[in-house]
Amino acid sequence: MMDVILEAKEQIEPEFKTFTENRVKFSLKKLFWLVRKIKVKYSVVAQAKNSCNQNCIIELQTFDNRQIEVSITARDRRTALEMGLKKACKLMQKAFHKAQKYGRLSRQVYV
Repeated sequence: MMDVILEAKEQIEPEFKTFTENRVKFSLKKLFWLVRKIKVKYSVVAQAKNSCNQNCIIELQTFDNRQIEVSITARDRRTALEMGLKKACKLMQKAFHKAQKYGRLSRQVYV
């Protein structure tokens, strides 16, 4: 079971919280068995020189205690989340294939 933890300095609307949880679960549906905990942090970049001032940090913890962290800055939270999840999924797949290649990980162990 994957735990989704959402953190932000300012108040988050309940609809956006639900959207974030659903989007995370949908994006990682093929690799959900490998992820123990995922933490999504939102913040605002104070000294942004352009319109990209929403920061999203995604931290993944896998069952083999591997940490993957992705940080994305975009115009709005939703775009930052989408871009961050895309990057995190690529990194998860890369780590999974590397572990499988060297025989350190088997899907049947965790399912």
